[in-house]
Amino acid sequence: MLLDSNIIIYAALPQREGLRQFIAEHGPAVSLVSYVETLGYHRLNGAERQFLVTFSRRRRFCPLVVRWPIRRSRYAKSIACL
Repeated sequence: MLLDSNIIIYAALPQREGLRQFIAEHGPAVSLVSYVETLGYHRLNGAERQFLVTFSRRRRFCPLVVRWPIRRSRYAKSIACL
């Protein structure tokens, strides 16, 4: 499972304990793009930023691989024409 940056930002909110528990139980990966997006989010307060720093230390990061999305989008276009 790969977490989107929006999910990571929501997990930083105090009222999202259930989401944090789900993430802790399933140990999803994070892309480097999501890492940059979350720590660069302009509305983070100090506690949320600290959560994200701690959160990112506990995640495994997926490298940026360009070929897979390109292949996937070409495949989706090819079956849409059938």
